[in-house]
Amino acid sequence: MDDDVAPRNRLNRFNRFSSFSPVFPVRDLRRALAHYASLGFEVKPYADEDGYGFAGRDEVSLHLSLDEGHGPGADHQHVGTAYLYVEDADALYDEWARPGVGGLTRRVGDTPYQLREGSHVDLDGNLIRFGSPMPGRPGERLRAHLETWYEITVAAMTELDLGVWRVRRAEGPDWAARWFPARRPAEAVAGDAAILRYLAAHEFPAERCAADEPVSVLDGRSVLVTEWADPVPRQQRRDAIRAAGGLSHLGALLGRLHTLDTTPAAGAGGISDAAAARPGGAWHHLADGLPSAEIAAASRMLAEAAPLIPDAERSAFDALRAEVAALDAAEGLPEALIHPDFVLANVVATPGGMVLVDWAGTGRGPRLWSLAFLLYAEAAKEPRRAGAVLLGYREHVTLEAAELDRLGAVARSRPLILRAWSVCTGQTTPTQAMTATSQTKDLTEMIATRVRAALTGR
Repeated sequence: MDDDVAPRNRLNRFNRFSSFSPVFPVRDLRRALAHYASLGFEVKPYADEDGYGFAGRDEVSLHLSLDEGHGPGADHQHVGTAYLYVEDADALYDEWARPGVGGLTRRVGDTPYQLREGSHVDLDGNLIRFGSPMPGRPGERLRAHLETWYEITVAAMTELDLGVWRVRRAEGPDWAARWFPARRPAEAVAGDAAILRYLAAHEFPAERCAADEPVSVLDGRSVLVTEWADPVPRQQRRDAIRAAGGLSHLGALLGRLHTLDTTPAAGAGGISDAAAARPGGAWHHLADGLPSAEIAAASRMLAEAAPLIPDAERSAFDALRAEVAALDAAEGLPEALIHPDFVLANVVATPGGMVLVDWAGTGRGPRLWSLAFLLYAEAAKEPRRAGAVLLGYREHVTLEAAELDRLGAVARSRPLILRAWSVCTGQTTPTQAMTATSQTKDLTEMIATRVRAALTGR
């Protein structure tokens, strides 16, 4: 053994480390203390000084030191960095990504170094990466919960998306399980299940509830189980969709959805349709309720991210905020039962035809909101595809003049909200978002012109 190493090793036995506290520079100590309090830390300033403070949670701690000269800029990405080892990275992401926390919390994913990892950037640009051992604990807990709650045996769990699992049952058909974030109210998830029952009563091709009581609660978060819509092999998907009627049939399904009665006195087969009358249409990752709630949530998200924007991107970021604030939520236009994300990505191509999934947040709202996004999503691939959607939709619904007048503006809304989401999660820059927004305006104006010509001949 090296003569110099041996004495150090002997000394270490009598001088063990007890804790390690990184010091993060901050521009406003009071604001920083409030931010870490929102992350679940116990915070306090040092004595009566305004320049130093502490944030502690469980066995870890951070020191916060006033440094007014620092901040996110063009020359560096993060000011301070720390790695936090936790029991459950997914649970921490759910806690730190809730609205009102501020900063940027990025989604958890598996890494090559066998950690389930996410990250959080605070209001001063300090980065906390956090990780827990793989495989992720959520799948294990969810599996045990489903086996106990429904008295079933689960052969395997496959994560399809964040919070979405395929449940392979040892006996009986497979299920899909959606484990919603704690910030989504239990009554909202119960409403999702009620809408699925309503759609089943109307024989609409949507996923079906998998049990008489499809909603349960695990760790304060609602779980919804539905029957697994078994898709054709991936290489057969396109042909299966064409065989089912293609985009024209998808447009017709949306039109049919918009003709279903959502008045409280209605109902089919004794199924209550109160949930179908609830305000809906907002993308549930941001908000529940009408599209206006989605736009408001996107505006708040941008406001919370504002302190993290580098000076070089400030002008583009301010322009993005102004664009989001001015979006058209289709208020005052004819309403119907609307799915927040009625696009091909939420179509399962089965041997029996198309099945629409992911009905979270569905409710009564402006029908143009969902039609406009479907037209945009297909026109972005090839403009003629929007014509096929419209051909099927008009079999059931005739758009009013006011809807034609506002189609272009409404069609711009969801794409811009998704770009704001990408900026706030660090996936794109404000400049890139604004460049894409300019292109989207051209496309949506073209869509509106073509739709008007097809329906009115002018």
